[in-house]
Amino acid sequence: MGRVADLLNFGPISPFRLRTKLLMLALTTLTLPWAGCQYAREMESVLRESEKQSLLAVATTIAGSLKGRQELLFRADSLPALDRHSERDLTPVVMSGAPLIDGRADEWDLDNRNLVRVAGPGGDSLRMLAATHERWLYLALLVKDDKVVYDGSEMAPLDPDTLGDRVWIAFDDKRGGQQRLFFGSSGAGSARGRRIETREYGREEAVGEPRIEAVWQRSRDGYVLEIGIPLSLVGQHIGALVDDRDRRGSARESYGTLDAADLRATGRLVAASPDLNIHLDQFTQPGVELTVTSATNAVLTRLDAPALPGDYTRLRGFLPRMYRVFLDGGAIPRSVSQVERAKAAQALTARAARGAPASALFAGPYENRVIVAAAAPIYSADGQHVLGVIQLAQTADRWLTLRDRALTRLLNLTLFVTLFTVIAAFWFAGRMTLRISRLGAASETALGREGSVSRTLPESEAKDELGDLSRSFSSLLGRLDEYTGYLRTLAGKLAHEIRTPLTIVRSSLENLESEAQASAAAGQSGMGENAKIYIARAREGSERLGAILTAMGAATRVEEAIAHSDRQQFDLAVLVRAAVDAYGAAFPRRQFACDVPAEPLLFTGAPDLIVQMLDKLVDNAVDFSADGATIRVSLRADATHAELSVANPGPLLPPEAATRLFESLWQSRAETDKRPHFGLGLYIVRLIAEFHGGSAEAADLPDGSGVVFSIRLRRGDRFRASDGLQNS
Repeated sequence: MGRVADLLNFGPISPFRLRTKLLMLALTTLTLPWAGCQYAREMESVLRESEKQSLLAVATTIAGSLKGRQELLFRADSLPALDRHSERDLTPVVMSGAPLIDGRADEWDLDNRNLVRVAGPGGDSLRMLAATHERWLYLALLVKDDKVVYDGSEMAPLDPDTLGDRVWIAFDDKRGGQQRLFFGSSGAGSARGRRIETREYGREEAVGEPRIEAVWQRSRDGYVLEIGIPLSLVGQHIGALVDDRDRRGSARESYGTLDAADLRATGRLVAASPDLNIHLDQFTQPGVELTVTSATNAVLTRLDAPALPGDYTRLRGFLPRMYRVFLDGGAIPRSVSQVERAKAAQALTARAARGAPASALFAGPYENRVIVAAAAPIYSADGQHVLGVIQLAQTADRWLTLRDRALTRLLNLTLFVTLFTVIAAFWFAGRMTLRISRLGAASETALGREGSVSRTLPESEAKDELGDLSRSFSSLLGRLDEYTGYLRTLAGKLAHEIRTPLTIVRSSLENLESEAQASAAAGQSGMGENAKIYIARAREGSERLGAILTAMGAATRVEEAIAHSDRQQFDLAVLVRAAVDAYGAAFPRRQFACDVPAEPLLFTGAPDLIVQMLDKLVDNAVDFSADGATIRVSLRADATHAELSVANPGPLLPPEAATRLFESLWQSRAETDKRPHFGLGLYIVRLIAEFHGGSAEAADLPDGSGVVFSIRLRRGDRFRASDGLQNS
């Protein structure tokens, strides 16, 4: 960096660092997307809670419509003893369409909570599911058997030697008894349901039931038997029993929900009323799945959710997915297995079955699919017992879609604004650094090797802070140019000022030497008249040299005197009046007028410094006034300040004097003035005024006849002694 930067104590300026800082500042706008995400997350939480509460309100409304209406909730044969539950109870699911009786389990939900499991030789050897559609009851029996044995003959189903694996079904009939049917087959395919009837002479005969359809098919681990029974045949109880044989005619191993001794069904058929779905159809909503369960958490019916409108399809694409991952955090559950979802739904239903309406949020079957569920209890007419539970479940696509759309628009706009801001900040930083670099380069070359100063700097016409800085630099360089110009001419001034007294002293000494030689040749002794003149001239020259040296050290001595001056209280009016009286004797060619208050004016300060300040002002007034002119000294005071002014007729102030007059080493005297002047007098006046907590000003007289110097001093102990020193 150049000498100017060293004087200003500026370090090297790195454009890269400034650009980096402005770029970092621009990057803080990335907090806007973060704030937007926080806002969207809060809004999503509100939407989620609102959706849960809305869904819970709908569930409560539907449950209220079923309150005390057992005949609408259950089949008439299922109404008694609903408060008792057995593991042998069978609850069929209401299907929207009739299943195909083909001996395959593809259409059955094997994870259904209504599945009845019976232990046998192979663990859960029997799994039994039931469903109803319109007026039919459908059963699916999945038997685990590592060795399937078919009957030996269709024509002799009761022959003990031809018996294979068989399945018994027992259910209440309309007459109050129980019907017992067995299903056996000599191979895969259609199976006949038969009952055993006793004929004449105690003979037993297998009689087929044509109203019952059944199909027997092999499966991977055993066989599947699908049965279709008209609901009109079935009463309150139903059950199944499996006779497992390792070979035809061998001893059987029985297991199932029937009593093996008498094949009596003790498990109840808890079936939904055929009119239940008709009643629930009025409450269906797009995207909402409706499930009705019994108090024992067995599903009575389920209405699948109608499709959502296309407007609620979640947004696709990279950015929406990224926003979703960033926003969801841990608030949205991830995809889980069907078993886990079933457990979550059962827990929700169990809470409602205890009489507490509840809502929950859990993961759906697909990625990014969230399910909002709500469950409400269905009470009996007296409100004391829970008959069943209404559970509503819907995907969160609606509010997730709304959130995704709002978030995508918000973040896209924010990212665009951020990108624009970063580019604008980078461009602004580049332009700023370029301007600063130009200004720095110009300041480095402003001071030439020969001491010349260039005042022209770039950006001086700009209206911003850099323009102000450039103009300040230009002003500083101008003052520095004047200062260096003064220093350049100081040697010539000193040579000019010293040459004259030196010449006087040298010529006086030469003349004295010649006078002495002439007197010695004439034989005279003593000093002649000429010698006395030469000695006086030599004394005058030496005094002038002393004045030059005194003026050069005056500022330093005044600063030292100010630093060590003691303050005391004195009468400023008496001091000024005495000083003005002395000036009349010291400057007989000038007239002095003193305008000082007659009453005492107490002032705390250094009286010797006040006198020295007044001397400088009066000396300046004498220099710029003509013989016979009147110099007026005035003193005014108020409660806090005293103002001392010295006015003299003469030339007016130069235009630049308003700001430069009280600076060190600055003067505006004419070149014809032969007295030594170094521009320190008014500078000393300013130092003394500032020491007393005041200021110095100069202005033209209102009538344009001269100049007045005003010194404003602070009275009393209202300022610290260090104030003036700091200012100076």
